[in-house]
Amino acid sequence: MVLVLALGNYYPHRTGRLYYWYQVKENMFEVHFIVMWGLVMLFGFLVGNKWLGVVPIMFMSVGDGVTGIERNLLYKRRTKAFVGNLAMMAFCIPFGYAILGPVGAIAGFLASLAEKLEVGWLDDNITVPLISLSTVTLLPILQI
Repeated sequence: MVLVLALGNYYPHRTGRLYYWYQVKENMFEVHFIVMWGLVMLFGFLVGNKWLGVVPIMFMSVGDGVTGIERNLLYKRRTKAFVGNLAMMAFCIPFGYAILGPVGAIAGFLASLAEKLEVGWLDDNITVPLISLSTVTLLPILQI
């Protein structure tokens, strides 16, 4: 299903016939989101802990959504601003803590910082899930 959704969102970019209500010509970041969602959820399934998949995806879905709401209220345009990172932290840190304890809170903090990263094709739809998944997976192993 992830492949179908990813291809269904990639094809309009390829043909130039975008879904104007959520796609923009300059990037295919929604395709990145779908692919990362599938990979992160698959990881959680394969290691036998669904929360390792769900928490990073919730950071990306809800946390990044909060930044979009904040951005539209304050700036009326797409921009990266630190106040968006604070809004994302307001969701991610408590959610991460509620599900995975202190490790989840740390992952929520780091995910909120990573949201600001956008370099070429590497955007927050990739960095947020990867950084938070790495955090919730590695910190318990390293016992930090």
